[in-house]
Amino acid sequence: MSRLVTPNVPRPWWRRRTPWIFIAVAALLAGGGAAVPMVLNAARTCAEGVVHRDGECVGVTDGSYEFDPALANVQRRIREENEDVLRSKKPYVTIGFFAQMTVTEKDSVSMSWVKHQLQGAYLAQYRANHDRVAGDLPRVRLLIANAGSQIAAWEPVVDELLARTAAPDHLVAVAGMGTSTDNARKAMNRLSERGILMLGSTVTSDDLRTIPNLLRMAPTNSGQAKAVASYIKPKAHKALLVQDDSKSDLYPATLARSFTDHFPDQDHELVGQTELYDSSLPSVDNTFLQMMPNICNSKPEVVFFAGRGKHLASFVTQLTGRRCQEHPIIVLTGDDVSTAVFGDGVVRRALESGVEVVFTTLAHPEAWSREPKAFEKDATFIFVEKICSYCFPSAFPDDALEDAAAIMAYDSVLTGVFAIRYSTGKTGDVVSAKDVLQTKNRLHTTMSVPGASGRLSFDKDGTAVDKAVPIMKLRADGTAEFLSLSTA
Repeated sequence: MSRLVTPNVPRPWWRRRTPWIFIAVAALLAGGGAAVPMVLNAARTCAEGVVHRDGECVGVTDGSYEFDPALANVQRRIREENEDVLRSKKPYVTIGFFAQMTVTEKDSVSMSWVKHQLQGAYLAQYRANHDRVAGDLPRVRLLIANAGSQIAAWEPVVDELLARTAAPDHLVAVAGMGTSTDNARKAMNRLSERGILMLGSTVTSDDLRTIPNLLRMAPTNSGQAKAVASYIKPKAHKALLVQDDSKSDLYPATLARSFTDHFPDQDHELVGQTELYDSSLPSVDNTFLQMMPNICNSKPEVVFFAGRGKHLASFVTQLTGRRCQEHPIIVLTGDDVSTAVFGDGVVRRALESGVEVVFTTLAHPEAWSREPKAFEKDATFIFVEKICSYCFPSAFPDDALEDAAAIMAYDSVLTGVFAIRYSTGKTGDVVSAKDVLQTKNRLHTTMSVPGASGRLSFDKDGTAVDKAVPIMKLRADGTAEFLSLSTA
């Protein structure tokens, strides 16, 4: 039987009952009531494990506390599954799912993306507990960890997750970690230092390979750039780079660097000067407009957009109005296009002006039917089977898979389940976070994980290797057309 090793983790400040806070309140009451609301506000809780911070409720819940009305259905399902685990009286461990569950205009992701992430995580949890996935024990609880808009509350939320490694929660891994931002990196580093296995659903920055104890489901930026460069080279020979120069986001810089590494050769070149913009500053739309004369002057066949999807729509709109419309341009970009919101007619007008948008994505349901040999039916049935009551079409009939969020989150939690159950052997006992860390090194080649996004075999740095990368194109109505499947 594996012995549970509990790290010596300090409790978050809001869960401590230390005398000083009562002394402080008494002193403030004695000295006048003006400062009392400030103390009470600082200690205000939204629910057990969830606190009010900077206008948001952040923290960790079993699904009982609803972070946003859009998440009500999937959070209810997670809560019910967690309750079923406890009622069973069977051995269980916990996986945390870390993301921003409260979204503002400052975030690069949408609430629908967050919802789809949780849906995928739930499906993996349900399948782990009701289908034999590398065994059937221990059962798996899922805790939802909201780090707030821009993951700004990462520190107290990570502290809360670390506190849950003790009984009765037995937290052994954290999945999700879906964005390659500076705050996400800080959270990953803290969890890594404390010996927690992390399972990144959609993080793609190559720079993250230096973080120990992180397994990434998604093809890296360099893998995606290589895939899309290989796709476009037979069609185009001149490319210009447009890059977000924000220092707080790892995604644009690594995407740009990867494309410049893979596109140029003796027959292909980068033309003009890299057109930089800073998404952390205002007037991004005006900056895109000011790029148009230089883009027309350079006459690229391809513009590689190294930036977030939320800015891509604005860039394409400005490109549609360029003076050199007689010169067709293909805009290439990475997987974050799934978060882009195009207004009515934007893509149609772009196509009419000679602009196409081609991009990589982390997974796409059409790839399963177009390239069936690249996937295992047992790994994808949960997303396509319509008579299965707990499968995606029945559980979430009003939602879609095209943004890849549900597929990748499913793979991240599923990978955690494999690591957990490989750790237990045949006994199915409760295991520790350190037991699971030891097992993560086995998840490759013949012991790889049958993911819905493709077979997941991880190298020594935790990167999924030989991942299939779908290449997509935007249609006039804003939907995506599957073009091909390339290998990262």
